[in-house]
Amino acid sequence: MRYAFLSFLAALTALPAVAQPIIVGKYPAKIVPEQISEIALPENGTITDIADETRHHDADAVIAIVNKEQTAEDRENLDLKIARERISLQDDMRKLQAQRRQVKFYLSLSKDERRYNTDFHGEGDAPTQDSLRDIDERIALLQKELDTLERRHNKDFDRKHDPLTLRMPFRGRIQYNVTMPEDRSKPFRLPDIAGRSFATVCDDSAFYIVVLINEGENALLNEQLFSVVISLPEGRKLNGAYAFRRVERQSNSDMLAYYFRVPVEDHETAYNMLGGKYNATLMYETGENVLRLSKAELATHPQAEFCDDWEELVQKAYPEHVIVIIGARDIILRPRQ
Repeated sequence: MRYAFLSFLAALTALPAVAQPIIVGKYPAKIVPEQISEIALPENGTITDIADETRHHDADAVIAIVNKEQTAEDRENLDLKIARERISLQDDMRKLQAQRRQVKFYLSLSKDERRYNTDFHGEGDAPTQDSLRDIDERIALLQKELDTLERRHNKDFDRKHDPLTLRMPFRGRIQYNVTMPEDRSKPFRLPDIAGRSFATVCDDSAFYIVVLINEGENALLNEQLFSVVISLPEGRKLNGAYAFRRVERQSNSDMLAYYFRVPVEDHETAYNMLGGKYNATLMYETGENVLRLSKAELATHPQAEFCDDWEELVQKAYPEHVIVIIGARDIILRPRQ
C-alpha cells in the first residue's frame, strides 16, 4: 500500500512545467461597445430626416427631427413677435428721449424763464434732477431690453425646440428600436412613442467582452494574465484580451466586472452580438516553471477522502509548493520561495 502511494506521488511530482493558459471556468458574459446611448423621442409627432443606420455618423449629426414643419411655423411666428416687440420698444424709447429733452431744457431755464414754459404746469408737475435720473434709468432699461430681445426669445425657443432634433452624442452607428417605414424620405408618425426608446447609438471604436467574477481569490491574481474566449457557430471564436476591471452593482450586490478588449478585426462580429447573453471561458496565463495538476487525478490521492478542500490536499501532497490558481479542471502550483 505504501509502495502504491509513493508511486502515485512520484507520478504527480514528475508532471511537466507548463506555459499554456489554464481554464479558470465558464462565466456569463455580454458584449458592450466603448459607449452606448439610448435615444428617446421627446414628444409624439411627425418624424423626418432619418439618418442612415448602415454607415457611421459624426458626433452631433442629426438622427431624426420631430415635428419639423411645426417648428418652422413656430419660428416664423416668433420672428414676427420679435419684430413687433422691437417696434414697440423703439417707439417707447423715442418717447422717453423726447421727454428727456424737454426735462433737460426745462432744468436749463432760470426760475423766471420757467414761469413762461408751457410744457409743465403747476409746482407738482415741475421736473427735477431726480426726474431726469428716473428717465435715464428707464431709457437704460429699454435699451437693455432691445439689446437682449432676440437672445431672450431665441433662448426660450431653443430650449423648447432643440430636443426635437435628435443628434448623435458621439461618433458611431445607429440601431433603430422601432419599425421603420419602407420609404423614409417621407414624413411618418409612430403611435405613442414619446419617452420610449427610438434608437440606440453605439460607439464602435472598441468592443469588450464583460465577465462578472465573484470569487475573491481571483481578484488577487495578476489581472493582466486573464483572457476570455466565446465559442461561436462553425468553430469560430471571439477572443478578448484584458483591458480593465471595475466594481459594478448587480442584483443588489457588488461584483468585479472584467472587461476584455475584442480585436479590431472582430468588431463587426461583436457589433452583431450586442444585446445577447453568452458563456465565456475565462483563461489565465500561468507562465513557466509551474506545475499543472489534474483535479481528476488528484482526487484519487489516498489523502483526498480526509481533506475538506483542494488547498488542504495540495498542502499535504505538495508541501514545498503553493497554489497559483485553482481552475475548472486543473490546479497550478509554484515552488515556494
